[in-house]
Amino acid sequence: MKVFRYSVCAALIVCLCLALAVPVLADPAEMLLAKITGTNVNVRAEPSRTGRLTGRFTGGEHAVVLEERSGADPFPWSRVIAFASGGTLVEGWVYGQYVEPLPQDDWSNSAEGDPGERFSRFFDKTLERIGDTPEEAAARFGAPAAREDTRLPGRHDPAYMVDYFRLEYPAFELLYFKTKDSYGLIGVKIVEGEAVIGEGIRLGADAASVVRELGVPLYQKGSAFAWTDEPGYGVLTLTFAEGRVLNIDLDVELD
Repeated sequence: MKVFRYSVCAALIVCLCLALAVPVLADPAEMLLAKITGTNVNVRAEPSRTGRLTGRFTGGEHAVVLEERSGADPFPWSRVIAFASGGTLVEGWVYGQYVEPLPQDDWSNSAEGDPGERFSRFFDKTLERIGDTPEEAAARFGAPAAREDTRLPGRHDPAYMVDYFRLEYPAFELLYFKTKDSYGLIGVKIVEGEAVIGEGIRLGADAASVVRELGVPLYQKGSAFAWTDEPGYGVLTLTFAEGRVLNIDLDVELD
């Protein structure tokens, strides 16, 4: 009887160790939004305890896990990119014991890297590239393949009319609005081609370059990651496949 009990205990310990060492990523090729746990967590140039030290996280930082590698260590190693204390963007390998996945389909409240300011700069650069009226877009890209103009009552005041202008090009779609006292760009969708918004947000862009421009995303649901402005009206959603941008969707909600 004692031998049986000891065998059961040993088996439970082995199972617990295996459970604790489960990789953060179900598929090592996919990305993940996570939090750095622990304190004074080393970031290394290689996925090894003897790898060259390239930085250190104080703990609690939100990060994008770009990939994972398993080896001789009990936990896999995670290649992450995140803002360390002082606002320095750090990319490297962190021991998986200190990487905790964040809940998906839930907006985080991380303020690292000034996400609101980064989104504002991104949007201003997008307006420079695309313009904030249909006429400016036509001057830059030519006549659209299709155009749809719609007039709808305002959300708060039905008597306050809002005009919407949807411009469809072969590789992307633009949406503008105009009222009696305001106008602007409120939507961009890119599904193919070489179009660029912001400084360098384009299809095929790698995740690390996106984070360098926009900061760590504030939201994840599966392969979709999102950034927003401080009030939460503008949202940029990027869908990734194998670490590169597959779809781009910028949406601005009118107040």
